[in-house]
Amino acid sequence: MASQQKVTEETHALADFNVIPIGSGSTSISEYIAETQKVLKESGLNYKLHACGTNVEGKWDEVMSTIRKCVDRLHEMGVSRVDTNIRINASTRNDKKMTLDDSIRITNEKM
Repeated sequence: MASQQKVTEETHALADFNVIPIGSGSTSISEYIAETQKVLKESGLNYKLHACGTNVEGKWDEVMSTIRKCVDRLHEMGVSRVDTNIRINASTRNDKKMTLDDSIRITNEKM
């Protein structure tokens, strides 16, 4: 029988998220995405921008807090509504710890 795991503030999390500013008055969102990247840089977490969002990894609470700061930053910029989509891979495995780079490397090795 496998041991039971719990998600704690120390759990390693890989998240894929995007924020969509609604009511910004502009059809371009690049300035808002640039601001979220600044928030991520300030966080010290490992992150990678991609065409449809951003991957970020770190301790569960740090990742969630940083995503919230990204949303807060858009509101500070005058955005009245922010639609946020988050997918999380929490490494609650007890056999190994996977990082963002590990996930990409392992998949590439199989191609």
